[in-house]
Amino acid sequence: MSHLNLAQIQELKEVMEEGFDDLVMTYLQDSDAKMKTLKKAIQVQDSVQVAEVAHSLKGSSANICAEELSAMFKKIEDSARAEELDQVPYVFEQTVEEFSLVKTQLQQVK
Repeated sequence: MSHLNLAQIQELKEVMEEGFDDLVMTYLQDSDAKMKTLKKAIQVQDSVQVAEVAHSLKGSSANICAEELSAMFKKIEDSARAEELDQVPYVFEQTVEEFSLVKTQLQQVK
């Protein structure tokens, strides 16, 4: 199973040309930092920050064609906006695993 929409990735590579590698590197660096921020916000149960960071990660993951990962961040964002953080740590652990797989696949396609 692919963790990226490979057809969309191919289109993105063609449109962006040399800029694609920069996009991938920026996404990976930015997402690593935001994942740490999100983890801390979940630990202290800051639903506002959880929602904001998850929203940002959802959008950037969608932009890089990681649709499943984006959907996971949407689930976290929706839960945080509803102030229902009970299941969020579990979903976050799934996003950590999926992000790792996305990272590996992005490094292979660039």
